[in-house]
Amino acid sequence: MRFALLNGQLSFLKLCLFHLVVSVLAVSTDSVLAVDGRIAFTSYRDNGKSKIYIMDSDGGRRFELAEGYQPAWLPDGEKIGFHYRNDVWVINANGTNRVNITKGINSHSKQCPSWSPNGRKIAYVEHDGQDWDIYVMDSDGTDPRNISRDKRQNWKPSWSPYGNRISFGTWMNPWGADRLESDIFVMNADGADLINLTKNPRANNSSPSWSPDGKKIAYRASPKPFLWLPPYNIYLMNADGTNPTILTKQDRWTYEWNPAWSPDSRKLAFVKYTLDGYKDIFTINADGSGLQNITQTDKEYEGNPVWSPAPLAVSSSERMVTRWGAVKQGEKLLHTSNESDPLPVASGQ
Repeated sequence: MRFALLNGQLSFLKLCLFHLVVSVLAVSTDSVLAVDGRIAFTSYRDNGKSKIYIMDSDGGRRFELAEGYQPAWLPDGEKIGFHYRNDVWVINANGTNRVNITKGINSHSKQCPSWSPNGRKIAYVEHDGQDWDIYVMDSDGTDPRNISRDKRQNWKPSWSPYGNRISFGTWMNPWGADRLESDIFVMNADGADLINLTKNPRANNSSPSWSPDGKKIAYRASPKPFLWLPPYNIYLMNADGTNPTILTKQDRWTYEWNPAWSPDSRKLAFVKYTLDGYKDIFTINADGSGLQNITQTDKEYEGNPVWSPAPLAVSSSERMVTRWGAVKQGEKLLHTSNESDPLPVASGQ
C-alpha cells in the first residue's frame, strides 16, 4: 500500500515537473523566441584567407574568431566546429581553446561538420581523392564510419532535430559532360533507409538545412541542371519532400545558397551574390517577407552562415533542453538521453 502510494506520488511529481518545465519555456513566446542569437559565418579577407566571424543576427557586433571555414555551432551554443587544413576543429565561441579533433585519423579532407542535437555525434563529408561520402564519428573524433558508401558525390549533411535522420545533397552524375544534376536525400543516422526527397532528374538541388521544429527543409534549387548557371533560389519543402515552394524572389540572375535556420524556425540566413559581384549574407522570414542584407560589406566574399542554437540550455553537459520545437510538439521531457531522443534533458532530473 505504501509502495503504491509512493509510486503515485512520484508519478504526480514527474507530471508536475513536466508541466512546470513546459510552462517556464512557454511563459512568453516573445521573450524566448525573439532571441535570435548569433550567426557565425565565413569571410574571405586578408589576401584571400578564409576566416570565421561571429555577429549578431542583425549584422552588428562582429568579431573574428579563427582562420577556417564551414562553421557549425555545437548544441550548447558555447563552441563552434569548423573545417581547417583537411581536419575538423573545435573552438570556444570566445576564441579560446582551439582543438583539432580529427588529427591523425587520415590525410583525407574532412568538411561540412554537423553536430547531432545531443552533441554526441558529428556528421561530416570526407574526400578520399575520388568520392565524397557522408561519415559519422563520435564527438571526440573517434570511431569514424562511412554511412553513405556510394559512387555519388555527397555533400553538406544536416541532422534532423531529433537526431535520428540526416539530410544531404547528392550530385547524381557529377562528372557528366552535358549537365550536373543533384537531389536532396535523407537517411537514418546509420545510413539505412535512404530516400530521395526531391526526385527531380533535370534540376539542381543542394545545401539542405533542417528546421529546428522538424517541419521543413530549406535548400538551394535551380530549374537548370547545368553547373553554376543561375537562377539559384532558396526553396522550402516539408520534411517528407512534399510541397516544394520557392521562398526568395526569382529573376534571371539570382544566385543564392547555404540556407540556415534561426533557432525558432521563423527566419533563415543565406548567401546571395550582390550587384557588385560579391557575396553577402541575407536574412528572410520563413514566409518570404522581410529580406535584409545584414553584412553589406564592400568587395568581400562572405558565406557559410549558421545560426547559434536556441538559448534554452539548462546545463552545459551533453544532456540539455535545446529544442523549442520538440517541446511545442509535446515530446517527453523525462527520459534517458540517447542518439534518437527528441529532447535530451539536464542531468539529475
